[in-house]
Amino acid sequence: MAAMMIRPDRAILKRQEEEFQYETRVAGQLDQFKVEQKGHWENRMMNVIRNNRIKGKVSNMQAQQQAQLQDRRYQLAKKLSDEMKAWQKEMVEREETPAQRMERMSARAYELKKRREDERKAVVQEKLYQQWRAGIDDLRTMDSKIVELQTIADRDFQLDDKALRKAEEKGIDDFYAKLWHEGYLAKIEREEREKALKHGRNEQQKATLGIQLDMKKERVELDKEEEAVEADRLKKLWAEQEEDEKKAVVQSRIYAQEERRKADEYMAIQQMQRAEEERQEKDFDKNFVHGVLERERQIAQQEEAEKIKAKRKAMEFTEALKLEMARKAASEEELLRLQHEESERQWQKRYVQWEKEELARRSLMEEVYHDRAEQVKLKHRLREQVKADIHKERGQIEQEMQRLEGIEKQREEGEKLVSMRHQEELFRQMDFHQVQRHRQLQQHAIEQRQAAIAEEKIRRAVEQEKKKANAIMAEVVEKRAAAQQVTAPWDR
Repeated sequence: MAAMMIRPDRAILKRQEEEFQYETRVAGQLDQFKVEQKGHWENRMMNVIRNNRIKGKVSNMQAQQQAQLQDRRYQLAKKLSDEMKAWQKEMVEREETPAQRMERMSARAYELKKRREDERKAVVQEKLYQQWRAGIDDLRTMDSKIVELQTIADRDFQLDDKALRKAEEKGIDDFYAKLWHEGYLAKIEREEREKALKHGRNEQQKATLGIQLDMKKERVELDKEEEAVEADRLKKLWAEQEEDEKKAVVQSRIYAQEERRKADEYMAIQQMQRAEEERQEKDFDKNFVHGVLERERQIAQQEEAEKIKAKRKAMEFTEALKLEMARKAASEEELLRLQHEESERQWQKRYVQWEKEELARRSLMEEVYHDRAEQVKLKHRLREQVKADIHKERGQIEQEMQRLEGIEKQREEGEKLVSMRHQEELFRQMDFHQVQRHRQLQQHAIEQRQAAIAEEKIRRAVEQEKKKANAIMAEVVEKRAAAQQVTAPWDR
């Protein structure tokens, strides 16, 4: 009978046992965590010690390297100081004296004077040569022919250059037209690719939404199944609890009757005390049962409230989802309108970018044309400057020629005076007619000899000039013929 009796504090003992087991597991996990942290600390401490040793070695090596660097800097500074002192000493030793400077300046002045005189003589000889050429008709005719051929050749070169520039401009125009066509094709391809990407994104979004809806349905069904299982389990537990309570009441009554009979049989004197103890025990049992029932009722009410709240949230979520789906279905036209507006904005951005590129291309062409005009102006200014320099040089040459003519006239006048004085002396010594005859014959012989020599020189010089002119003309004709031949651009 005692073996079948159930203690009234069974739930408390069971709760204490579960708490003891929970505290034991928590203490074990805490000890395990402490051991793991200690091991982690030891591993980390070993890494810290190793890193500190490495840092110490690196700092020592850096200190040694810094000391070596300071030593090299000191040696380099000392070497630079010694070189500076040696250079200063050498500069002092190589400094010129006033006498050496005067001698050097004198030599330089003499060289410059000599070079200037040589240049002046060369210019005079060149101008005399030009004057001599200008006095020969054949050479002037050949010069005019050479100039004519050179002009024709220059004109041919200008025409070829113009044709080449036109070909380059045509190639540039074709290149930019090809670039524009490629950009247009790339734009079409990009638009098609964007349409395909947009369609793929839309299909992916639809597939994702379908998967999410399926997952939600599965989750709702699982929640319903779990709620049904939980309700069945709670019903079973409640039935078992009621059965246990009934059995406990019956057992307590049986135990009380047995005790009362025993008390009546063995302890009649203590009947009142046993009755009092029985009453207290019954009160305790009633209070315990009422407390257990109250706790179970509160737990059941709380679980029922949570179930109602969960059902309400599920219903609200379902209604919100229905409203969201209805709103999405209603705003499909608005979405298409927004997509159209976004597409228009993207096209507007592209048009703005293309307009910027076109403006940049036009500004580049304007800059190129402006630079070309500046080059033409610069060439014109250089040509004018060269003409002015030639004109100035011509004036200087003419002044030099006048000065030389004056000197030559003075020299001739001096020679005439000397020869007249010499003739006067001869006239005093010889007869006038004999001297006159002798002088005429001598002068005639000299003039004949000089005329023959001059004619021979002129003939040789004219032949040489004709050879040079013919060579120049042949070269110009060959160049023109070669330029007129059609050659490939890579063979030019």
